[in-house]
Amino acid sequence: MTFTFPEFCESTAIDASTSWTATFESYNQRLDDVYYVVTRREGTQPVTSFIVQVGLHWAGDDWRGPGFVQRLHRYIHEIAATGRTNTDYIGKMQG
Repeated sequence: MTFTFPEFCESTAIDASTSWTATFESYNQRLDDVYYVVTRREGTQPVTSFIVQVGLHWAGDDWRGPGFVQRLHRYIHEIAATGRTNTDYIGKMQG
């Protein structure tokens, strides 16, 4: 069975005027890290995009468990709320 990382296409509120969405960028199996492109929005307008790295050591071997998506969302939210990347990795955003 293959696994597809979730996308977070519905805006998640940071505060009354700021929100974020996230799309899967890549997975580094060697480091067990997943990377998402986060887009922060003011109202409906995108204002910035950056990479967020989440280590998946906490997830164990079963990423289909009931709490996986919720916990991944929470970790992405914590970084998205800062407005800055948490990694030097730039992935497909380079150029």
